[in-house]
Amino acid sequence: MAPKSFGLMVLFLWIQRADNEPVVTGIIGSTVELRCHYTGEQPLIPNTFRIQWQKEGVTQCFVDAYFPNDSMEEYQCKEFKNRTQADKQPKDGHFSLKLWRISLNDEHTYECVIQESKNGLFRPIHHAKVTLKVAANYSKPVLTVLERSEEEMTFSCNSSHGYPQQKLYWINQTDNSLLNATETSIKEPDGTFSVYSVLTIKTASDIKLGCQIENERLQQNITTIFESSSSTSSPRTDAHQHKTTIVLSAVAPAVAIALILILYILCDKNKPSRQGTYTGVFENEEAAQHNAPV
Repeated sequence: MAPKSFGLMVLFLWIQRADNEPVVTGIIGSTVELRCHYTGEQPLIPNTFRIQWQKEGVTQCFVDAYFPNDSMEEYQCKEFKNRTQADKQPKDGHFSLKLWRISLNDEHTYECVIQESKNGLFRPIHHAKVTLKVAANYSKPVLTVLERSEEEMTFSCNSSHGYPQQKLYWINQTDNSLLNATETSIKEPDGTFSVYSVLTIKTASDIKLGCQIENERLQQNITTIFESSSSTSSPRTDAHQHKTTIVLSAVAPAVAIALILILYILCDKNKPSRQGTYTGVFENEEAAQHNAPV
């Protein structure tokens, strides 16, 4: 099939609209599967039909295709080389296209076109669309205390390398209310986003804050919590470490005394008896007299 005739055929198919187009979400760098459900009444006979996948609006090349007795590799789009696998036969009424190592550039609407041979000519018998959305997980928010005074406390929170662009939310954990803060979003070289936010609040004896990143596309919420109380005036983790130090300080003298007693007992058991000591001295004196000059 010549490229020109392929383009004309595709343009004819694109005027057909599909209702309730499915949407598939894939994570950047992973593999995604797009499905095309054949709804025709007549079963497809091997070697009598063609199936092709293409980007909507692109007529110059295929994403992938199955043409019996005809190789279509030269018409495959360069960006999909060695990254696709298309079914040659339906499985449970579905044709699938596997797309490996997906990237932001793969976010598109794809078309599945099935043609059947009749009297030596191929005619379209099925056409469907599926939209691919891509996403990336944001890192766990890092919450830091920047400044602290008797009047105010300033916090920062950041999360990185997620997609699509999202916001950080500051939450008062005592009543679940949202707090106003400044925010900066940066687009990274790989196309993902990093977000940084700063919050200033009045200093209080009890503080419980949450910094949350929400990725609606992945239905993902990740929250980091800061908590301090009037008894410690510091995050919960720091307070736990402080209590541990106090307990160890109180126990240390008793442990030291016990160790000294144990060492004393062991040394006393290993110490030679008086008789043994006297015998040793006697033997030493006899040897000295024997070796003394006459």
